[in-house]
Amino acid sequence: MYVSIRRYKTGADQVDEVMRRVEEEFLPLVSKVPGFVKYYGVDGGDGMLAFINLFQDEDGAEESNHLASAWVKENLPMLYPQPQDIAVGKMMIEG
Repeated sequence: MYVSIRRYKTGADQVDEVMRRVEEEFLPLVSKVPGFVKYYGVDGGDGMLAFINLFQDEDGAEESNHLASAWVKENLPMLYPQPQDIAVGKMMIEG
């Protein structure tokens, strides 16, 4: 299993709008990526958001990052221009 984690910073008053749009518009796209398993959106407080994607293989996790980057540039450029942090890797511990 492979994981992609993307973190973004937006205004605290924009969190609900970002989450709504991600759920309605982006989740249907990323869920079609081969190897897709699960998608989580996390409100870290004070406008910090994290999106955690699980895939069966590394290719799917990498593709989700490319898809997310393009989608954010096209659909949410005013809310956050680029991810602050992106990590992709093999899941080593599952509890």
